[in-house]
Parts: sequence; C-alpha cells; structure tokens
Amino acid sequence: MIRVIEVSLAIPDNEARTALATLRRLGVELAALERADLYRCDVAEADADRLVDILRACETVYNPNKHVLRVRADGRPGPGEVWIDEIGSGSPPGSGPISIAGRPLPGVVALERFTAWRLFSQGDRPASAALVSAATETLLCNPAFQKATS
Repeated sequence: MIRVIEVSLAIPDNEARTALATLRRLGVELAALERADLYRCDVAEADADRLVDILRACETVYNPNKHVLRVRADGRPGPGEVWIDEIGSGSPPGSGPISIAGRPLPGVVALERFTAWRLFSQGDRPASAALVSAATETLLCNPAFQKATS
C-alpha cells in the first residue's frame, strides 16, 4: 500500500516566506505559500501504522516541538500544490533494505522524498494550475536536477 506522510513546520517557515517574497518580486502574484516534507512509501499493510511511529521517533525527520506530522489521504498533489524531488532520487522497489536517517523501515519496499509546495492565490483558495506552473518554472524547481509533479 502507498502511505504518504507529511511533515510540516508548526513554527514560522522562513524558507517559504523567502520563496514567497522572491516569487512576488519576479511577478508571480501569490497570497501565501506553504512548504512541507513528504515521504511516499510503498509499505506492507501490516507495517503501515508502525511506519508513522518510526518517523515520529526519528528526530532528524520529526521534532514534536516544531513539526506537525500527518498521514495524507492521497498519494498525489492536491489543487494548488506541486511536489518537487531530485531526478534519480528515492529507493526503487527491490533496491534492498530501506532506511531513513539510519533507521530501518520495516515493510517498506520503496521510498520517495518530496518537498511539497502549496500555493494560494486569494486567502486560503488554492492557486490555479497556471499559477502553480509559473511559480514552479520561475523558482520552485530547477529542471537541471529536479522534477515537478502537480
């Protein structure tokens, strides 16, 4: 089964604030921008709940004092969202034991890590596909070594 776990900051995100200011200076008009780390895992159903516990215990991934961790219902980007990952990154199925920050992930046969950007055009309204594309091409994704999924 595919399990997508999102880790976002509960404290102000200076990287997202800087990216928003830069996009606005470059002519991409957004109301807000949010960032999160995503871990998309292909995991055995019996180990799916345990995976969340392992990530919560991994201090390099999740710190309860500054992060929010949630399991996403869908394994694809939502409206107004783009997922960025490095070309050739991840652990494809059959590549051996999967671990994160030195901790084994039992039952996980593939792991991908993304940076998720959520873009808003007005208040809490998701940005249009055209606006997401403009922000992605302008700043959020470097096609020399990254790929975008929206």
